[in-house]
Amino acid sequence: MNKESLKFAGTYISICIGSGFATGQEILQFFSSHGSVSILSNIFCMILMCYCGVSLFSIGKNENFRENNDIFTYLCGDYLGKFMKLCMPILFFLSFIVMISGAGASISQYYGIQKEIGSLIIALLSLISVVLGMNKIINILGNIGPLISIFSIGIGLITIFKNYENLFIINENLQVIKLNKAGVNWYLGSIMYTGLNLVLVAPFLVGVGKSANNKKSCIYGGIIGGALFMVSAMILNLAIMSDIKNIYIKEIPTLFMAKEISNIVGIIFSVILILGIYTTATPLLWSICSSFSIEKTKKFNIIATIFTFLSLIFSRLSFSMLVNMIYPISGILGVIILSGLIIRGIEEYLVKLSKNKRVLNINRNK
Repeated sequence: MNKESLKFAGTYISICIGSGFATGQEILQFFSSHGSVSILSNIFCMILMCYCGVSLFSIGKNENFRENNDIFTYLCGDYLGKFMKLCMPILFFLSFIVMISGAGASISQYYGIQKEIGSLIIALLSLISVVLGMNKIINILGNIGPLISIFSIGIGLITIFKNYENLFIINENLQVIKLNKAGVNWYLGSIMYTGLNLVLVAPFLVGVGKSANNKKSCIYGGIIGGALFMVSAMILNLAIMSDIKNIYIKEIPTLFMAKEISNIVGIIFSVILILGIYTTATPLLWSICSSFSIEKTKKFNIIATIFTFLSLIFSRLSFSMLVNMIYPISGILGVIILSGLIIRGIEEYLVKLSKNKRVLNINRNK
């Protein structure tokens, strides 16, 4: 393991965290709502996230695509892949709007600042980061991601310690409260959650993999990033279930847990939440721009500026309306990408196995 592996892992965590994970809403709906069996869901999702991270970093390193969006034709074939390539910049832009809108709403709620000013702050930070280029983004996100993850784990562990007895009756508690479930059962919830993350990270992780100095960085970065991200999710899941009767009605479960520890921790975590939004918004903007141009060119910077300006206009729309419109589409497209990664992986394994058998037979004949 080397420093580059840790940067890749940190970047992977940063992109996935976003506003949904950091607020705890995704964890509540995809995992906690299923009760004690959600632990299995967390473990299954961890395996998928590690596999996807390693695969996307490695594909970026090995294939050297002209455009990072070529990952879609690589995984889904010419026809479906071309359709995905057309859809993805639009989806990235819509998701970027969601992040800018969410940032504005969060900053307004926590600090009493106008929503438009909060949106402007995150939009400008994302624009500056994207203009600086991929390597700068990796350095920034590689440091922020683990910080958010560690802080989330800390809050989760303290909450579990205070309420651990409730974990033994979580299934009984869920029978008397109404929760929105993402996925009809625990394993479909895992697949959908992986897909939701995957659709946002695929082109960016391919771009990160392209910058790798060696393949080990891709392997270790994917495994560590996927595992640490899901360990954070598992601990937050346990924490939410340990106080489910108080948490399930909260818009921002993690902030509630932080405030329950102390007001100072709550204030610190409000900053962590905003950083979580920034770490997802920046790769989204980069992915939009890289669909049309090469980074650090005049055209790339102009495109970044235009889309940032447009996002500020559309971010005035309702945050909840934007989420309800975009997340279901993201989940479906993400499952398609996940299927493509698994099928590609099986094909490559069978080809490798066939080659090894041929070599073995040749050696035997000699």
